[in-house]
Amino acid sequence: MATKTETTADAAKLQADVDALRKDLAEVTKTLRTMAGEGAQTRTQAAAERIREVSDQARDQFDHAREVAVERVRERPLSSVAVTFGVGLLIGRLLQK
Repeated sequence: MATKTETTADAAKLQADVDALRKDLAEVTKTLRTMAGEGAQTRTQAAAERIREVSDQARDQFDHAREVAVERVRERPLSSVAVTFGVGLLIGRLLQK
């Protein structure tokens, strides 16, 4: 049978082990939070870069389409006015109730 002194020593050792385990767990948690934050920041930066790339591509395509439209209007001004008028009439009829 264990004596009171041995039981107290075992309890103290067990308490010290639990305290060390808590400290280690706190450090691991802190490290994981730091790693997760860095990973999220990296993903956010990658997403922002991709958005910039897509935005630049869309802007380039829009500029090209605008240049083509201006060129066509200059080549055929009367046809452009007639088509625009026709599209306006069609949209007006569709929106009437």
